[in-house]
Amino acid sequence: MTAAAAWISYESTKRVGLREGYWAAISAIVVMQANLDDTRHSALDRFIGTAIGGVIAWACALCWQGHVGIYALAVAFTVFCCWIANVSNAGRLAAVAVTVIVLIPRDEPIWQIAVFRFLEVSWGIAVAIGIVSLVDWAVGEAPKPPAAT
Repeated sequence: MTAAAAWISYESTKRVGLREGYWAAISAIVVMQANLDDTRHSALDRFIGTAIGGVIAWACALCWQGHVGIYALAVAFTVFCCWIANVSNAGRLAAVAVTVIVLIPRDEPIWQIAVFRFLEVSWGIAVAIGIVSLVDWAVGEAPKPPAAT
């Protein structure tokens, strides 16, 4: 399931207009669990973390100017915001979003980088949930072996 979700999410990003499909593949791998409920919980953490991290990274980048201290404060603030919002499990994923958006040099405007990162991650999450849902449905439809007597 993980390989299928990673491959499908990566390959399909070109068809939906996303530029850096590897973020979709990474997200599909990160959220993939053995069953739908666990995948949904993991996906929610990833989704919320990326949203919070993207917004804070955007704000951080506006005053970035190459100051590593600003970046460190942004990471700390991101984890704190997730904790305050009662989604502390999303904190580390939000901190990763801040790191990727702020520290990787790009030519595009920072708001565009944050939006595309969020869309790419969300696409990978959606594909992973779709794959697990499909497998759960297929397994649920399979005939059950007779109970042992």
